[in-house]
Amino acid sequence: MVMMDADFFAFEDVTWQTVRPPTRHPMPAADVPDLEVGDELTIGLPNRYFIDGQVLLRPEREVVEFSGDGTLHASLAVCAPLHYWTWKVSPSRNPVMQWWPVEYAWVYRDAVSLDESSSEPLSVEDDAEQGSWIARVRLDADQPPVLRAVRARDAGALTGRSLRSRNAAGEWFWFVGVSEPVDAAGDICVLVVPSSHWWLHQVGYYAELQDKVRSVPLHRLFAYV
Repeated sequence: MVMMDADFFAFEDVTWQTVRPPTRHPMPAADVPDLEVGDELTIGLPNRYFIDGQVLLRPEREVVEFSGDGTLHASLAVCAPLHYWTWKVSPSRNPVMQWWPVEYAWVYRDAVSLDESSSEPLSVEDDAEQGSWIARVRLDADQPPVLRAVRARDAGALTGRSLRSRNAAGEWFWFVGVSEPVDAAGDICVLVVPSSHWWLHQVGYYAELQDKVRSVPLHRLFAYV
């Protein structure tokens, strides 16, 4: 009788691939001490509008008059990501920026679990609980919404959408989808690029960026709603 090692029957634990990313909370920029150039900001006027994905262009704040009310405000230098990333690769460019009152700016941060080991793969029940639009109706619009992760396959169109994926070490990475799900040798994948390259691809063809296009299995990608 041949005795087989128990490891012969062992299967690789891949549950980490389907663990949901942390919930994202908007923090008032005035209360965030570690803001750095390149950080993403949400700006807007409470109960009027919000604009996601703006980028901090300078570390210092200046007191400037806000044209909306003619009042002096401590302000942050912000610009659109297209201007930021083209400026990064071509410092001679003069990025279009504006001073925005710090009290009308927010920074998204991941929620921190008290027990990181308690993270579980996203379940069907979780999807059902988050999927109803009525669950996200708010009493007011005084700050940007809390963002929760859903499976990319349940998020609708993925081209141009910010997506998040995790590696085996537990580190989270941001990408932008540049395709819908495709059949790649029998695996359903999405073509993605780093966020910086998404913006650079919009202003020209960069041969050196073409190898940055990656194919990531659909089940490893998450979107935020």
